[in-house]
Amino acid sequence: MVRQKQSASGKELQDSDQLAVFRETFASFNNTIKRLNESYATLQARYQQLSDELTTTNEKLREVLDQNLQTKNFLQNVLESLTAGVITIDLEGKIKSINRSGCAILHIKPKQIIGAEYEKIFGKTLAGAHSLRSLFSGGKAYRNLEKDVRIDDGAVIPISVSSAPITDSAANTVGALEVFVDLTEVKRMQEEMARVRSLAALGEVAAVIAHEVRNPLSGIAGFAALLRDELGDDHPHVDYVDKISAGVQKLNRSVTSLLEYARDLRHEPRAGDLNSLLKETIDFFRMDLHARNSDAQVDLSLPAEPVVCEFDRENLGGALVNLLKNADEAMPGGGIIRVNLAANGSKVMLSIADQGTSIPAEIREKIFAPFFTTRDGGTGLGLALVKKVVEAHRGIIEVDSRNGVGSTFTIILPASSH
Repeated sequence: MVRQKQSASGKELQDSDQLAVFRETFASFNNTIKRLNESYATLQARYQQLSDELTTTNEKLREVLDQNLQTKNFLQNVLESLTAGVITIDLEGKIKSINRSGCAILHIKPKQIIGAEYEKIFGKTLAGAHSLRSLFSGGKAYRNLEKDVRIDDGAVIPISVSSAPITDSAANTVGALEVFVDLTEVKRMQEEMARVRSLAALGEVAAVIAHEVRNPLSGIAGFAALLRDELGDDHPHVDYVDKISAGVQKLNRSVTSLLEYARDLRHEPRAGDLNSLLKETIDFFRMDLHARNSDAQVDLSLPAEPVVCEFDRENLGGALVNLLKNADEAMPGGGIIRVNLAANGSKVMLSIADQGTSIPAEIREKIFAPFFTTRDGGTGLGLALVKKVVEAHRGIIEVDSRNGVGSTFTIILPASSH
């Protein structure tokens, strides 16, 4: 009985110890949970802080990206708005970019040029020291150098080029750029200024010729006529006198043409219908063809509506007659001269086409130059006067000539704004 009581008492003691251990363990567990909760709260606060900082950083980054995008778009718009062409190449000499004006100057599309070799597009017309690729090997940048570029249709475009290396943030060269400007209009203006200076000098020469040559020519012609009357038609030397008279007449025509070309053009344009001018001019020219027994015929095509334009009736009519005579002379065996008038928006186009011998390509650019002629007895001032009249009307004249087809002269004039 006593032993049973002792056993029960020992068990109670053991249970008491286990309960104490459990309590201690539970208390320790609670402390651990508490610390974990505190750490979690701290971690959550830190996370919220980092999240707020990240949000702020992202907003700042987004603002910077937006600013960079705006700056990039602005610079791209500036680049595309330039009237000059801008082209960039990489270290391998391949084209990386080109702006809109560059494509327009070269008459090419971006997909045709991006990735192409620079030399294949621009050629190697500059000396080695002035090559764009020379910038990669210590070459100096060049400014306003002139060179010619041959485009796909065979035309040659004069351009002015300037270069610069492209560097990264570490000042390493990563490419090069070239800015180029079309000099076509500049060259045309230079030629026009040279022509004006030549005309001024020609006017002075013409005045001297009129005084020093024309008056003696009149005397020679008069004495030749008297001599012929004295010799009579049956004299064996009368042919010599006729040749003298013919030579004097030829010289007199040349002097007259020279004076006409050198003098200031009396230009008084008035608004009118070009249809009426063409009808009148063609009617008189047909009468002339008939009087000369020419086998040429004129086919006139006019629009149904009036073509209103400001023109000097006398000057423009004379220029048209000159072109019609040239067309007739280009067809010694006869043919059809086709005259066509058309209006296209702000432009009026008048063309005169023959079926004669074509104009060789090597002299096509010279036919409007004063004193250039391929005809015996020609003064070389006919087409030069035509060009002068057309330019006085603020127009241009173009020629297209093909073997087996003939030549077409096209006058382009501004339509009347009224």
